[in-house]
Amino acid sequence: MDTLSFQPPIIAHRGASAYAPENTLIAFVKAAQLGIRWIECDVMQAACGEAIIFHDETLDRTTNGKGYVERYPYTYLQSLDAGSWFDPIFSGERIPTLRALLEFLQNTAMHANIEIKALPGQEDALVKIVAKEIMTHFGERANNILFSSFSVAALYALRRYLPHCQIGLLLHEWEADWEKTYDSLHCVSLHINHEIIFSDIAHQLKKDNKIVLCYTVNDPARATELYSFGVDAVFSDAPDRILMI
Repeated sequence: MDTLSFQPPIIAHRGASAYAPENTLIAFVKAAQLGIRWIECDVMQAACGEAIIFHDETLDRTTNGKGYVERYPYTYLQSLDAGSWFDPIFSGERIPTLRALLEFLQNTAMHANIEIKALPGQEDALVKIVAKEIMTHFGERANNILFSSFSVAALYALRRYLPHCQIGLLLHEWEADWEKTYDSLHCVSLHINHEIIFSDIAHQLKKDNKIVLCYTVNDPARATELYSFGVDAVFSDAPDRILMI
């Protein structure tokens, strides 16, 4: 199943996160304003079960809250300031729900790579919630959404609850059995740490008809090199810098 297209070949990492607070709606809007069609974001679970767009296990770095995200219901999390840490002009920006992200995608015709960030043992619970939201907004075949996760358990849960979804395998380092995992999950793409990919590897992956995405690339020269290897798209915090090459 190869329905993915990346034009321009750039994915805004957590939104245009060099210019707006990561994983917020304003960061996604900024990516769209820059002419980017794809955004990447992270989904995790609040204590109440609400699926939210957030990266860290703790609130401290990107909000004015403290402590572990999982301990708080969304009624509290939505009261936090998720923008001032980045710049005072973003004061009052909130932690979005997955529902808000999906509505944004519907309203803008944008595409998203959604990374599942479930706590160990909670993969099934989070994916069930995500699947329900996806079905509500897009039905069984959401071709504008590409899922990924470092948790293989989460990926298998995705395949169970959203059997037709598009899955990308995340690799921070090369793993001996990655091809077996890729095939068993019927993945459509490889999401690779750009530091571990070289010309010969990329050419072999493309010879095997794999879609290759590399993260996180903020250096235009490196992006140019990766494109010359055949890489299909790169994740970038500053997608406009890559867009100009």
